[in-house]
Amino acid sequence: MIRALVLWLAGAAAAVAACPEGDAPFPVFYGDHALFEGALESTSDERPAPDPVHGVTVPHHLEAPDLIALGLKRAAGRRPDRIVVMFPDHFRKLRGRFGTTPRGFDTLLGPVLGDPEGAARLTGSGEVAVEDSCLFQTEHGLRALLPFIARLFPDVPVLPLAIAIGSGRDDWDRMLPVLSPLIGRDTLLVQATDFSHYLPHHAARLRDQQVLNLMAEGDPDRIAALTQPGHIDSPGALYLMTRLMAARGAEPVVIANRNLQEKTDRFIAETTSYVVALYQPPGSDPGPAPGAAPVHMLGGDVFVGRSLVRYLSDDLAADRVAQAVLGATRGLPLIANLEGVLLPEMPGNLEHLTLGMPADLAVDMARRMNVAAFGLANNHASDIGASGRAETRRALDAAGIPHAGPGEALDLPGLRIVALTDLDGSLPAPRDRLDDAMLDRAISDDPTVPVVAFIHWGEEFVTTPGPREEALALALSRRGVVAIVGAHPHRASAGAATVNGGDTVIFHSLGNLLFDQLPPESNGALVEVRSFPQGTVFLRQMPLPDLYPLARLPR
Repeated sequence: MIRALVLWLAGAAAAVAACPEGDAPFPVFYGDHALFEGALESTSDERPAPDPVHGVTVPHHLEAPDLIALGLKRAAGRRPDRIVVMFPDHFRKLRGRFGTTPRGFDTLLGPVLGDPEGAARLTGSGEVAVEDSCLFQTEHGLRALLPFIARLFPDVPVLPLAIAIGSGRDDWDRMLPVLSPLIGRDTLLVQATDFSHYLPHHAARLRDQQVLNLMAEGDPDRIAALTQPGHIDSPGALYLMTRLMAARGAEPVVIANRNLQEKTDRFIAETTSYVVALYQPPGSDPGPAPGAAPVHMLGGDVFVGRSLVRYLSDDLAADRVAQAVLGATRGLPLIANLEGVLLPEMPGNLEHLTLGMPADLAVDMARRMNVAAFGLANNHASDIGASGRAETRRALDAAGIPHAGPGEALDLPGLRIVALTDLDGSLPAPRDRLDDAMLDRAISDDPTVPVVAFIHWGEEFVTTPGPREEALALALSRRGVVAIVGAHPHRASAGAATVNGGDTVIFHSLGNLLFDQLPPESNGALVEVRSFPQGTVFLRQMPLPDLYPLARLPR
């Protein structure tokens, strides 16, 4: 059905695509006001993102007009000086690799200004051939967005950039220095692309997860290797977006991922997927999750014993730490690694490396920080043997805080988190404790629920994986784990990496959430996990202030 529609549109485009006379704008293309007004009405509660948006990825398929409206509304917090829209040349009308036009457009919701200056700089460049084309009259890659732009960004000039489907990385690299000067501080860059095409939903979901993981990693080499149309209908647009936004200090946060199959109970053999992503400075707030889609935060090691007992017994210090956490997580549910043993009363003769902590203090801090669950898979969970493990679980059960020990799972809305540890509690902590039987605990019997491995591994204060961690990551990926989030090194690693063609994204170490260790030797980070109804997730690393120094501040 979708292929037939594309072929029909291609024939229509070939028949009617032409430039208006003189410098007149392209005339109105669509005739159904209700389609666009309905999408704007269905997203009437959407507001601009609280933090700046430098770029946005939206669909151009009018089976998902609400997602177009969503992305553009989140980006509408400021009036840009121009909007650059990148999209594929669906009907192969370009003679070369790129096309633009200086003309404006009439739409059902008002006029859209052209950008003659920007178009002249593109077509006049000697570094890459950009033709002044008439394809824009019938090119839905652009035209589907223009009514929304007319309403949400009145009088802002639009510079279109059509990218040939047959273009490659050499072409995109030649375009970068030409396009970059046109992407100023006040420019909004829009990537108008759909994602996986012509696949049944179960296959499309796997392709979508690969793309989401590669977007989180941000490696242009891997983005450039994506397939068209299996992953996306314009790898060039995503490649240019990735490179240009990185130069602006912006990174993606995907706020929606949907597949056409979700709209109907009737089986669709050849579906299309859609992504809405905002490009913002690291750690930015994109606004509430659309449709109340679940969002969770993962944090690193939590230990409130030793000197922290004295500091956090001061209500002002405890509140100061908790407010810093809530500021970093935006109050979202937090899952962290509880490193040590909860005890009803603290003995006075614990050795320094026996990590015991008062149960009432740990529970109080968990509630203050909005901890939704604890992982108990680590090398200090058995520091006081079986009785310590039992006391820890009893205290958490009494407080109503879910927990997961080695090989156990936390089932959260839209997400399963499996706790694992490659270390045990002996000193020094032996490694290589994960065997195939324990790794198999990460295999899910429901492929529509993504699995994240929350794993204790690696070497203390080493923020890059060794051969053992690389082997474990591949083994977990082959078991269907879509993301791996690690702890134990007490320092946060730099960001995301992927394995297995993007099947799995890895955050090697979150370092400490709250621990009695000082920077710069120790620090921490968070990972935000966004779950989508079709069974995919997007993860990004988030900054975390150093909490131990906050706890130590004088009254």
